[in-house]
Amino acid sequence: MPSDDASFLDRMRERFLRDPTDSHSDEPEQKWIAITVCILIALLLWFTLTMQESYTASFDLPTRIVNLPADTALTELPPRRVRVQVSGEGFQLLQLRYNPTPVPINAAVDQVDLEAIGTQLPKGLELQNVSPRQFDLRKEPRITRQIPIRLDSRIVTPETYDLMAPPQLSPDSVVVSGARSIVERLSTWPTEPLTVQSLRDSLVTRVALKDTLDGLVQLVSTSSTRVTTVSRPFTEGSREIDVEVTGVPTTQRVVRLDPSTVKVRYRVPLAQYEAAQQAPDFFATVAYEEIRADTTGRIRPEVHLPNDLTLRDVAVIPPVLGYFEVLVDEQ
Repeated sequence: MPSDDASFLDRMRERFLRDPTDSHSDEPEQKWIAITVCILIALLLWFTLTMQESYTASFDLPTRIVNLPADTALTELPPRRVRVQVSGEGFQLLQLRYNPTPVPINAAVDQVDLEAIGTQLPKGLELQNVSPRQFDLRKEPRITRQIPIRLDSRIVTPETYDLMAPPQLSPDSVVVSGARSIVERLSTWPTEPLTVQSLRDSLVTRVALKDTLDGLVQLVSTSSTRVTTVSRPFTEGSREIDVEVTGVPTTQRVVRLDPSTVKVRYRVPLAQYEAAQQAPDFFATVAYEEIRADTTGRIRPEVHLPNDLTLRDVAVIPPVLGYFEVLVDEQ
């Protein structure tokens, strides 16, 4: 009984040696299919035989840190990748290229020698060379510290809107751990950039914290924070208020201001407009001590704004006032 290979060859010989005038011959498309199959089989056999031969090739392999003591931290990262030259069968080299084996960096020692990584390579591969071969690990005692979170944001509101208050973070700080010299220099920890266009209402979103130190410092307590802020429509308002001189001693003289009133222009949330127009704790003063210390003849009034209202872009017109003293009996 003929083998399967012999039967296959017989079928191929019959297909290609058949008389082209034979009325029972295959269609041209079927002949091209057979030719394509033969070519693919030949390529597969060539590839299989080729991959069984030995070669030498170079690869960039990733590294990973192992055996780092819990009370120690790195001040500099070791090389992220090392270049190795290995020899072995083609299939093994192909596997290493598309499934690279991480090179372990033993952080328990101060000087790392990568000649020993040959034992970490897949079976059948032989290490010929590695670069870098040796390097020092810089380490320090590990400390833990809590620092504020800094929001990296660009929140844009429409022209007639504004934020009621700066964005609030929850939590507003993070516990970090790392080498003493690095952690002690940290003043804040940034977030990933947050961009919001045309905010007209409330915003509540989570933003991840950004690693700007390439993993040298670890985030212990959290890896993100919640950002909350509110945008509301604003309008322009103005009030004309009297300016009072405070701290005048009881004498026969009084201080007169010129003019005695100022116009205060401001932006206020639309919902607070009426309250701003009627608030009794909206006034301006000039301290008598400032007048006595002044040598210019002009004094700048201080405007006191209501604590429960949100007023922005406050402008005082005129910004400075003249003054003079008069006798009480001249009034």
